[in-house]
Amino acid sequence: MFELTKRQNTGLFPRDVIALWSYKEGLRVLDEDFTPLFSLNIWYPKGHNASVDLGSKIKPSDVSRAPNVKVLPIEDNNDLIPSPTTRSNTTYTFVLTDPDATSRADPAKAEMCHWIVTGISLDADYTGEAVIPAPADFQDSKSKELMSYYPPAPPPKTGYHRYVFVLLAPKPSNSDARKSSGPEKPRERPHWGYGRVGKGVRDWAEDNGLTPVGAEFFYAENEKQ
Repeated sequence: MFELTKRQNTGLFPRDVIALWSYKEGLRVLDEDFTPLFSLNIWYPKGHNASVDLGSKIKPSDVSRAPNVKVLPIEDNNDLIPSPTTRSNTTYTFVLTDPDATSRADPAKAEMCHWIVTGISLDADYTGEAVIPAPADFQDSKSKELMSYYPPAPPPKTGYHRYVFVLLAPKPSNSDARKSSGPEKPRERPHWGYGRVGKGVRDWAEDNGLTPVGAEFFYAENEKQ
């Protein structure tokens, strides 16, 4: 389930989040000038007992099913909220990417696309709920999986991989009719379909007129090291 919740104070200012992300390495897949408008509360379904918290370490067995996500607009962004990326008629895209596939030392398949959900709506008063249902119920929702959830499964002896969640919104200047109709599905998961090492969500977002407005990430590694 994906919820968009009423604005509240998260205790973190945008630059505090950025500083922490820089330290934890998660920001490297995003633009250097990324400023979050939303914080993301992500936890995995019952039985997994895992939540994502800016670089937390999680076992691959605990992320085998798609997570639950709650979006919290960051307070104290008076210069940023509301903005063209947080209006009630904006539709958001949520993705998961691995910049360390096959390993950080040899990122031959990086970035690897693990999940794309599109058509996420935000209520005018930020009180939307259940915007992304369970994957089996997508047919009854405006939201849809552009790429199904591909569980993180780092290969043996490849160390920790970063798994980065990103919330994307249309760029304010995006007037391209093709892009406004929704982002295009990558041709394949490795390199997000670009066929070149290092290509990933940043390139795909740019080509689809999207910009990051929130992010989170965790580490996972195979038990065989």
